[in-house]
Amino acid sequence: MFDLGIINGRVYFGKEYRVTNVYVKAGKIAEISKELFECERVLDATKKIVVPGFIDSHVHFALKVGEFESADDFESGSKTAAYGGITTFLDFTDPIFHHDEFRDALEKRKKEAENACIDYSFHATVGDFKGDPDVLKILCKAEGINSIKVFTTYSESNRRCSYEMIEKLFDEEMTLMAHCEEEDLLKKRWESPATYEKARPVMAERSAAMHMADIAERRKSRLYIVHISSGSTLDMIKLKHPAQIGKSIFLESCPHYFYLSDVKLSNIDGNLYLLTPPLRGGKELMRLRSSIGLIDTISTDHCPFMSEEKMKYDMAYQVPMGIGGVEHSFPLMFNLFGDAIIPKFTSKPAEIFGLKNKGEIKVGKDADLVIFDSSLSNTIKESHSKADYTVYEGLKIRGKISATISRGHIVMENDQFFGGQGQFIRR
Repeated sequence: MFDLGIINGRVYFGKEYRVTNVYVKAGKIAEISKELFECERVLDATKKIVVPGFIDSHVHFALKVGEFESADDFESGSKTAAYGGITTFLDFTDPIFHHDEFRDALEKRKKEAENACIDYSFHATVGDFKGDPDVLKILCKAEGINSIKVFTTYSESNRRCSYEMIEKLFDEEMTLMAHCEEEDLLKKRWESPATYEKARPVMAERSAAMHMADIAERRKSRLYIVHISSGSTLDMIKLKHPAQIGKSIFLESCPHYFYLSDVKLSNIDGNLYLLTPPLRGGKELMRLRSSIGLIDTISTDHCPFMSEEKMKYDMAYQVPMGIGGVEHSFPLMFNLFGDAIIPKFTSKPAEIFGLKNKGEIKVGKDADLVIFDSSLSNTIKESHSKADYTVYEGLKIRGKISATISRGHIVMENDQFFGGQGQFIRR
């Protein structure tokens, strides 16, 4: 007898759907067959699609930013993510400045994440790093971490990593993640949300992204550029490094850059839309949409704050940066691009970050599954985040998550949350 059977669904197998049944035993996909077998529990997925559980490679739960802390901790963040079909998320250690700090930084975050209801891992994060990069890489690999994040900006908070050190951090067996904004092209202080986009222009993102891509190609190493906000950045990378895209240079973007423009920043509640990099103009948004084929992964950079905190200061540079997104990410992007978006939530992030048991519906893989009803129309009204607003409120989208299954356990079904027990995943 199987623990769980998902029957009569249109099951996604990469390039095709097949109407079949998926059977689960001991947290793994145990059988895929049109035959009906006895199960402890059955979910009927008739007229719905069954896809691999989604992977969000970029979230910030329980993040402290000066006097503020992001609204979602690991418990609430993983819950709202599960409502969005996410079964695995990757967060970050706090920035470290010497390799001796790594193990403590990782253990701190692992302890904070113990009450997550879905699986998780972490990227190592460095600031103005003064330690031994080779020792850090050895320590990361020993702890099951195969990615390191660097910043090319934020020297005011000691997070900017020099390009000289970045060169040394590149490694053929690991993925270097980069927040790309050329600091010399940024204006550090801006008074109103309306001037924010000009303070952190596309040129700054494009310049740093090209600098990082040049280093990656020279070092023959893997680069992952986070939260690309502009189509022109993609176009430039395609022009200069076409052979590396999707193979050794990986490109991430987020739903807000496909839906929201800098017009939002001119509204009276513009503070609510402040994040880094900023929302761009309409032309850049449309260029980004037209270049979706170049994007490897869709993540959210989920980091919401309470509206009172976002509106606390008149000087916009004092506002905590970030918005929420995990719950609505997939339906938003499916609404725009249909089936073409699925690998960017599943197989591609699993491949890039070494999540060997995730990202596919295949016998032996973790039973991380999503049942999605693409026939439903839905207007976004709220989320299950602790944050008291969502920037997507009022948007009409196609499709709704019917159930989220993590290692064979039904975490959410028909808007009812059943909880779960996430595990740290070594990569």
